[in-house]
Amino acid sequence: MTRFYKYILLIGFSMISLSIIMFLLSVGMFAVRGNYSQFMIKLSEISFVFWLPFLIIGILLTFLGIGIYLKKTSK
Repeated sequence: MTRFYKYILLIGFSMISLSIIMFLLSVGMFAVRGNYSQFMIKLSEISFVFWLPFLIIGILLTFLGIGIYLKKTSK
């Protein structure tokens, strides 16, 4: 329990970076032309729907981890 904030920070940063990758994939698939597999098309659609919730949750978890760290160090 002593390093709980580190896990929260790591999860938050991971979710932020994942949301950026999801956004870039979905925007990139909107701009391309050609024959792509059905899997890639569905993956880009799902990525476009979920990139913003992942970003918001990642930011919230990051701030939560920073808040826990600051509360622990201020004692």
